[in-house]
Amino acid sequence: MTSIAGYDLKSTPCCGATYSTPRYRSMNFMAWEYWTDGYREGSLMPNDQGLRQCKCGNFYLLSELQWISQVEETDAPYTKGVSPDELPQAIAQARTPEIEIAARLCYWQHLNHDYRERYRAHRDAEEAATKAAWRLANPDLRSWWQKFRKAPTLQYVKAADSPFTYPPFEPTDEQRANMKALLQLVPTSESHGLNLYEIAELHRELGEFEQAAYAMQQIPEDDETVTQQVMHRLINEKEIAPMRYRM
Repeated sequence: MTSIAGYDLKSTPCCGATYSTPRYRSMNFMAWEYWTDGYREGSLMPNDQGLRQCKCGNFYLLSELQWISQVEETDAPYTKGVSPDELPQAIAQARTPEIEIAARLCYWQHLNHDYRERYRAHRDAEEAATKAAWRLANPDLRSWWQKFRKAPTLQYVKAADSPFTYPPFEPTDEQRANMKALLQLVPTSESHGLNLYEIAELHRELGEFEQAAYAMQQIPEDDETVTQQVMHRLINEKEIAPMRYRM
């Protein structure tokens, strides 16, 4: 459960405007959907790379804010998020490589949303057809219920008797240009700005599987996560589509 215990007052690096940010007592990062490009649908925590816009028009990151004081209640405005339509402006106006990386990461996920819609519709139709076939083949609904009452840990798991397909992913020129720009920004960012999963996923969606595999090799495998399992499988199968999975 995500809960708040008061607020911090902070000033922006551009014009010194004062904004309030919540002080989290606890954080819950659960979501309805997890995607390999880092997008979380229905997340209980922000999923926006900390990118914000100041009232003066400039863009900044939450990590750039200067702390002023802690309060229980405040009339100071909350920091303003950046809408998808404003992301190209944020990219063009970026004061630092870190801001541009954050804006391009958000834009990358935004441009993948059309595919997400097609993916969901495709998966829903296929799962409905599979369940309908089971009903016909298994008149005893108790048998059917026991088969389907528990979803697999990964949505990217293909049962022996259940098809798992998804629509083809064909990135546009705009998507490819944005992904390549993100990768080119990595050496220019003092704080790196991209994690190894994001680097691997960018290369994978561009069809650069050797580079994707190399990035994944840099991640410790002592305690392999679900995300690592999915990524390794997609890279080995030379699949470029963003993939939905369950944690």
